[in-house]
Amino acid sequence: MLGKLDPQRDFFDELLFRRMLPAEHPLLDIDRTVDFSFVEAELADRYSPDTGRPSYPPEQLFRVLFLQIWANLSDVQVCRQLRYNVLYRYFCRLGWEDEVPDDTTLVRFRQRLGEERAARLLERLVEQAREKGCLRGRWAVLDATAIRAHAAARTRVQVLREGRRRLWEAVREARPEAAAALQALAEPVADGEHEDQARLVQAERERTEALLEALAARGADAAPRVRRVREQVRRVLEDEGAGSLVDAEARWGHQRKDRPFFGYKAHVVTDETGFVLAARVTPGQAADVEQAQALVERVQAQGMRPRRVAADKAYDALALRQALAEQGIRPYIPRRTEARRLERRGFAYDARRKRWVCPAGKASIGRTPHRRGGYLVYFSERDCRGCAQAASCLSRTQTRKVIYWHPGVEEVRPRGLKRALRVRKAVERVFGEGKQWHGMGRSRYCGRARTAVQVLLTCMVIDAKKMARRLLAGGKGSPRLRVRGAPGAAA
Repeated sequence: MLGKLDPQRDFFDELLFRRMLPAEHPLLDIDRTVDFSFVEAELADRYSPDTGRPSYPPEQLFRVLFLQIWANLSDVQVCRQLRYNVLYRYFCRLGWEDEVPDDTTLVRFRQRLGEERAARLLERLVEQAREKGCLRGRWAVLDATAIRAHAAARTRVQVLREGRRRLWEAVREARPEAAAALQALAEPVADGEHEDQARLVQAERERTEALLEALAARGADAAPRVRRVREQVRRVLEDEGAGSLVDAEARWGHQRKDRPFFGYKAHVVTDETGFVLAARVTPGQAADVEQAQALVERVQAQGMRPRRVAADKAYDALALRQALAEQGIRPYIPRRTEARRLERRGFAYDARRKRWVCPAGKASIGRTPHRRGGYLVYFSERDCRGCAQAASCLSRTQTRKVIYWHPGVEEVRPRGLKRALRVRKAVERVFGEGKQWHGMGRSRYCGRARTAVQVLLTCMVIDAKKMARRLLAGGKGSPRLRVRGAPGAAA
């Protein structure tokens, strides 16, 4: 049954809190300026209205999860802190006679919250920030960052071997007599029996499938632990990209060409001041540009109308530029196309005459359509044959210079890119704060959906901190708040 948060405090609790709380603290600033009452309204349908014992109030449990991210604590650590930390008890609305929720309660509340509701809570916080004048919203700044998985990466062979070993150990615990007959199928395939890695992987797959069939035939998969491990093994067997038995949804991705990581990506959109407007989590191999349009649409669905988008070269795609331009949004995105490399080598585009000019001052003479879109631009054989730079400009098989060029990139490329790149640093500061202070650099849990809840909670913590600073500092459009009766406030 849904538990309600009592806004009134016990007299002795209030007296104790006033005596022991500090005059100033960031958590108290957040408590004074941010209203979390929307949590109960968003989660009321997750509870029975009149059946069962009253639950912990949803807002109270949300505050515990908020505190956990804010202080970068585990479930066990935050519950332990709530037993004796006066400030934390005050923030989470726990009186001295109230029971502290245990770590299992927090796990179940996160499951009840889920990714969809966590995203909705972030939207409600953004809506509150708009009403209080904390947002500007003229820019939408896009970027993505790596989140390492809460599991060690394995090769395909290692994953299959580990899965069979764990499955056999579970069977041995539940059915020792069946485990003896299945032990041969749990052993790894000998590496030297196969010519290459592909054939070794295929042999491991066949042995894993044979073990699963033998389990079903003997009826040895009835125990709960055996069923759980069997489903893990079946999932990694069917998914060729799985790199871990523990977290089958994590994938290899690259922050740069020489910096691979195993885990997930957090795709975030902020305004020009670094206030997080929306976020989503994908496996590590997902391309940044594929998430851009959905993030912009989510911001627009909240009633905001950004007129400019700033992003890095990972978002350089003509389709995205054109889609933003059709909505009246200017895309400020650096190029990573052939045109960029040509400019560094001394080639220049003459927009008035719509032609390219080489470093020797010779203009292109024609172009033909390319299968990827855009054109192949040709220079004169006569000009190239007599050019002093031909040896460094042409390949051994070329008799004239030919370049690939897509004019659409130039058509939707507004001026002011340098300023936009300075604005883009706002989202980098968000990632830096989230990873340094709130543990966003590594997933606390296994699975994409659980990692998404962690990222969304982290975004809410960062936004709440910004709201408190701006409102209490009396920023533009945000008068300084004075809360009567709050700890540290003037009477």
